[in-house]
Formats: sequence, structure tokens, C-alpha cells
Amino acid sequence: MTHSSRWWPPQPSYFSPKPCVAHSKIKWRATVVIVGAGPGGLEAARVAGERGHEVVVLEAAAQAGGQVRLSARSERRKEMISIIDWRLAQCEKLGVVMRFNTWAETDTVLAETPDVVVIATGGLPHTEVLSKGNDFVVSSWDIISGDVKPGANVLVYDDAGDHSGLQAAEILSASGAKVEIMTPDRTFAPDVMAMNLVPYMRAMQSRDVTFTVSFRLEAVEKDGNQLIAHIGSDYGGVAKHRPFDQIVINHGTIPLDELYFELKPRSSNLGAVSYDRLIEGKPQETIRNPSGNFQLFRIGDAVSARNTHAAIYDALRLLKDI
Repeated sequence: MTHSSRWWPPQPSYFSPKPCVAHSKIKWRATVVIVGAGPGGLEAARVAGERGHEVVVLEAAAQAGGQVRLSARSERRKEMISIIDWRLAQCEKLGVVMRFNTWAETDTVLAETPDVVVIATGGLPHTEVLSKGNDFVVSSWDIISGDVKPGANVLVYDDAGDHSGLQAAEILSASGAKVEIMTPDRTFAPDVMAMNLVPYMRAMQSRDVTFTVSFRLEAVEKDGNQLIAHIGSDYGGVAKHRPFDQIVINHGTIPLDELYFELKPRSSNLGAVSYDRLIEGKPQETIRNPSGNFQLFRIGDAVSARNTHAAIYDALRLLKDI
């Protein structure tokens, strides 16, 4: 079977075929707009560029990196930035257009006349986890970024079990603070593998740091200059009240997805992904709105909280078949 009489791979009718001179494996050139230049967004840009498409990345910050750049602020994790640097270099080589300091709104995206839009905006720290007192806590990101100064007697409540909780605790303990790391789980930081856990422990066990498992922070009240932590347990029978001067929450992220939902009714697929086709490595061809002019997808933390590997893999699996 030959395909000389039609475009190949087959593309939805809303694509306006554009000659592609860079890659013989693809016979049409789409305009792909990616919102967000974190690891997932950069991987989406790189793969789309390798496919020969015209790619534009819109990023609100002054530089790429997202949460990876935040992680790399710690000396021991500084090499994480290579995840970003390599993809930036590949995007530059492939002619990807990077627009920093650009807050993407519906009109910003539509002005690019996209065929495909990928929302890779990531997420924001999720600290609204208490029955009351959410306004009195700060996030692990606040500590890691330096936006909030360490307290003297600090509770780090880690309900995510990833690097961010331990990273914040390490920064706090290095400042001289008395730190308690509390988790409702049976073990702390279950997502941090052993080879990474050992350096954290070496750094913190010689300092004034306590590790507490199987207790849950339920609420916080302010009492003068103190914050009173109301502590319970999933196993029942516990109602403790403890004073701290700072309480840090590490509970993952909530999707930064407003733009996705604004664009959704204008898209041809209404933002839907065919997971059967994704698994089979086939192009996405879902059409739920024939009047839509572009396909819309979201990846990484813009869908739900996940790690760097998952965000990159989201982008690779989706964009390799666009």
C-alpha cells in the first residue's frame, strides 16, 4: 500500500497542511503552541520540533525550568537543572520559538493560529488541607525558594512524601531551626528512594530534627505569636495540641488549569485524549467539536500532581504521534 496520493500520517481535516522540508518522515507541518516551559513543556516542544512542526512556547517566568529550577536551588540537587538545559539546547537547535515573560491567555494562544495546543502549566502548592487555619501555614516551595524565612520552631507536615518536604526540612534545619517532620504515613518520604534518602538523613540527624510517623495535622489556630497544631491520627484515639512558630505544608500540587478549561470549548477534541490510541502509539483523531480549529491537550501537573519523569513521559507519548 502506498500513500503518495494523500498526506501521511493522516491528519484531521482542520489541519492546514504546510510543507515540511526538515523531516521527510512527516508530510505536513502543524503549528504547535505549548504553554509552560517546565520539563514537560520543554519535552513537548523538543519532540514536536523533532517531528518537523512549527513550535512556540509561552512561559510566564523569565526563564525555563518550573519546579525543576526550584529543586536545583539546593546544592545537592543542582544537577537537576541539566534536565532543563539539555532540552533548551535541543529546542534552540530545532528552531523552537521561546517567549518568556509571557502570561498566556486565550487571546495570546489563538493569536498564534495553532493546530495543536499543549497546556503544560504545572501546578501550585496545595496547602488547603486543614479543617481550619489554612491561612496560617506556608508551603514547602515557600521555604525552598527563600520567599519565606525559616522560623525557630517549625513543623513540616509532609503528606506528599516527595523531595520537597525533606528539601524544605533540610533548609530549615541548616538555618538552626528546631524541626519536626510529621507524616500520616507509616514511613516518611516514601517517594524518595534510598540513595537519595541517605544524604538527607546524614544532613539532618546531627541537627535538632525529629521524625514523627502516623500522625495527621488536622487544624491550626493562632495564639499570640504561636501557632497551635491540632494533631490526630488515622488510627484514632489521638487529640494533641502542640505549639510552633511556623508550620510548613507539603501536600503536592493542584493543577494550574484555568487556561485549559477556557480553551476547551474552542478545541476540536474538547480537550479529550483517546487513551487507546495513546497506548497503541497512534495519532489523536478525536473530534467532538467539528467547528474547533485546534487540538487541545494538557500534560504533567496541569492534569494532576506527578513527578518530573511522569511529566516528561506524558509529553513524549503524546507529541511523538502528532
